[in-house]
Amino acid sequence: MGVEVRLQAPVTSVTHDAVSLQDGTIIPAETTVWTAGVRGDPRAGRWGLPTARGGRVAVLPTLQVPGHPEVYVIGDLAYFEDAAGHPLPQVAPVAIQQGVAAAQNIARQMAGQAPVPFQYKDPGSMATIGRNAAVVRLGRWTFTGFPAWVLWLGVHLIRLIGFRNRLLVLINWAWDYFLYERAIRLILPASRPVFSEGTGF
Repeated sequence: MGVEVRLQAPVTSVTHDAVSLQDGTIIPAETTVWTAGVRGDPRAGRWGLPTARGGRVAVLPTLQVPGHPEVYVIGDLAYFEDAAGHPLPQVAPVAIQQGVAAAQNIARQMAGQAPVPFQYKDPGSMATIGRNAAVVRLGRWTFTGFPAWVLWLGVHLIRLIGFRNRLLVLINWAWDYFLYERAIRLILPASRPVFSEGTGF
């Protein structure tokens, strides 16, 4: 079976058996995998803020908006480049660290001190891809499979606030794991049967 790649071909609709393109082409497809990037809030441009790639607001090293030292932009809306000139990814660790840095800089400003540049510390990345399967990157180390899955569980538990939250999440995870009660929800056209739960991963 051959592979066909189409560029500059906007999709107008996706059904259970086909993908329709803007030029009228219909591609039969039983399975459609959709991937898309993350864009900043489109209102940023209307507010007169300087925007960069993806509609994100280009901020100073201190996370302030150029020309507006009283305004900070963090998280998915902030365009901030690392030392190599690459924009930081729009992920939770970046937003969390930027939130802390912005709060500290605001406190410094209130105390009459100059804000300091933000420095991102990459904690690594991890993703679960199924039952007993995950991928983890921590610095130079990478893990896959069951060890990575256990590490993924442990890190998420540790990052939760409060012993009660950790215990409840651990109980829920154990329940889902041993009883295979992980719910699967699919959004399908009304003309086809809709399944709300499955056997899990």
